[in-house]
Amino acid sequence: MAAVMVGHRGEDSLPHGFGSRPWLFQMHGSKKSTCTFFDPINNSLEERVLPEFLQGKACLGFYQDWLLLADEQTRECFFLSITSFSKIYLPSFPESPDFLKAIVSITSPPNTSNCIVILVCSSKTFLLVSSPGRKMWKKVPLKYFKQNTGSLRGPSIIYNEQLFVMASMSVTLVIDVAPLIRGCVKMTVIDQLKPCPVPYSWHTFLVECAGDLFSVLVHSYGSRQLIIHIEVRRLELSCNEIHWRRVQDIGDHAFFLAGSSGKSLPANKARGVQRNCIYFPANNSDGARLYNFCLDDQVLNFTFLPENNGGLNRLQWAFPMKMMQTVEEDIFNSSDVMRSEMTDSTVIGNEDENEVVSSRQWDELPIELVELLFPRLSLVDCLRLSSVCKGWSQASNFTRKGRVWPWLMHLPNLKYQSWKFFDPFCCEEYTLKSNAVVVARDHLALRFSKNGWVVITEGNKKVFILNPFTAEVINLPPLPLKDYFFDSISFTSVPTSPDFVVYGFFFQICGEFVEISTWCPGEEEWTVLEFQPSIPFFPSSNSPVLFQGEFYCLGRKGELGVFNPELETWNVLSKPEPIYSTEPRYGNEYCHLLELNGDLISVFRTDDTKQPIRVLKLDRSEMKWEKLEHLRGMTLFVDRRNSIAIRSPEKKYANRIYVPWFEGGMDSKKGIFYSMENNSYHPSLHRVEEPLTCVWMEPNLHLHS
Repeated sequence: MAAVMVGHRGEDSLPHGFGSRPWLFQMHGSKKSTCTFFDPINNSLEERVLPEFLQGKACLGFYQDWLLLADEQTRECFFLSITSFSKIYLPSFPESPDFLKAIVSITSPPNTSNCIVILVCSSKTFLLVSSPGRKMWKKVPLKYFKQNTGSLRGPSIIYNEQLFVMASMSVTLVIDVAPLIRGCVKMTVIDQLKPCPVPYSWHTFLVECAGDLFSVLVHSYGSRQLIIHIEVRRLELSCNEIHWRRVQDIGDHAFFLAGSSGKSLPANKARGVQRNCIYFPANNSDGARLYNFCLDDQVLNFTFLPENNGGLNRLQWAFPMKMMQTVEEDIFNSSDVMRSEMTDSTVIGNEDENEVVSSRQWDELPIELVELLFPRLSLVDCLRLSSVCKGWSQASNFTRKGRVWPWLMHLPNLKYQSWKFFDPFCCEEYTLKSNAVVVARDHLALRFSKNGWVVITEGNKKVFILNPFTAEVINLPPLPLKDYFFDSISFTSVPTSPDFVVYGFFFQICGEFVEISTWCPGEEEWTVLEFQPSIPFFPSSNSPVLFQGEFYCLGRKGELGVFNPELETWNVLSKPEPIYSTEPRYGNEYCHLLELNGDLISVFRTDDTKQPIRVLKLDRSEMKWEKLEHLRGMTLFVDRRNSIAIRSPEKKYANRIYVPWFEGGMDSKKGIFYSMENNSYHPSLHRVEEPLTCVWMEPNLHLHS
């Protein structure tokens, strides 16, 4: 079909380097006469004035070099080539529904005879279909919704000449594309795309990659949509049934998500793109972020996008056809390499190959002198020192004498069958093989840690407690309900002690019902206690604190709920009074409760890194919260579910609050902390990495303790 030449080619409207790698771009319609370009590799933003004929236009979709544009006022609709700046017209949009919010799927370039454009309008039960050269859009009702409640939700994608579109209840509708232009519908239904066992909201993207169709589920919670889990599933056909199967990686490709659309690209096609990663922008309270989720190590990286008053509305990824074809080596395109391995073959320092030192000389050093070194060394250095020679390995309790502080434990891709640990003080990362990961068949989540033991859930049914260093495992019985539902979980002491008891806490969303489940070794099922308190209680996501024989739970307003295990009672204390007059929206803040030097301390931090962290101490004489200005030689470690306080092993680490982030890089990592001295985060938040499944824990290498 004929294309209309506009005349102005508009090369000056495109930034330098556009087309050599994926770019984010944003047309602002009638709000601005410019187009905003984001370079995710260089983290730069450029505003370019649009030619007059493009001003007032919104971009609804992108296919190769072609933009699908619409005029907000006249509803005029056309394709525009960004290489030739030629136009191919579509019919004008109807007055309703709101076409600017529609999800667009395009079969082929508009200059081909088989190009079909399909609009999916959220909350509707029909499609809008047209093609270049036609005079109007065809409304195609879907009979599926006559027998089933719900509506279209998006996203949608055309794959193997079929339209895949998500509907209510996460049902996937599969519709043959060719008959749609005639108003005919041939459709099959794929059962629910069930999310992982995380009781929060999720957003789905559909991506075609290397001949396969993938769905990406991004789980989030709270009013600010904090990202807590990401998983990828591939469409598979088995036993004449179509279903989604979870996969661990996407190979040498990268996914690019924005709005309700997703695209894929071989990582070697563009500079700075990392294989087996998912890139997507998202708004946050401290500004727009560009996320990069690495499937290899299950770490979420983010950088801040330059300020843009257009927000992320109608942000699109551009993949022009002139995308570079040569493969360029980049620092981000490296395989996952561990900085350290916890084996006795670890190298300490540099070895002069011309100098030969007899191990016998080390053996002759009195063991009493060697043992004087251990209290001055970190746990890993104690392990390294003990491996120097056989005599030193026999030093008594050398691991108990080493200095121990919390490490951030997290789970990389299950295929690696190991845990990872990050030491925030030494800035070292370690890998530890684990049979618990080897036998895992479903999503693992780290829920709580104490004395080196970690509560872990597998899928939505299995719960166990693990010491990752001794490989001891305590299997808990099946949960009282079919799915994991605890808001928080804790236990009294190390699992090998006689007074060991596990407590799981569940709070109804309205705050008027509390269920506490208990389990002791030897019992075959959980004991469930139910309470209906007169005062509603809305808990934080942090685990309760066992303090003076009772479990204290922190509410989102700063109130305290107390469970007495001996009396089996639950009470919401009238004091301390809440620090908020109204209920904060869930997810606005991370709320932590912990014991510090015999006192209860609460920590309130938002996901807005520009806001200070508030630390409060409970004055038990008057039962009120008081602001704490200094930690007095202590260091705190907080994550989404757990919190630990220790006396700082060195003065330079004191008065800090370590969060579950580190400043990333292939060469080194640095633990990110909040300084109580100057009320700011350190180091700079230029490139932040956050493992999505992690918990702070204190290493414990001793069996049965």
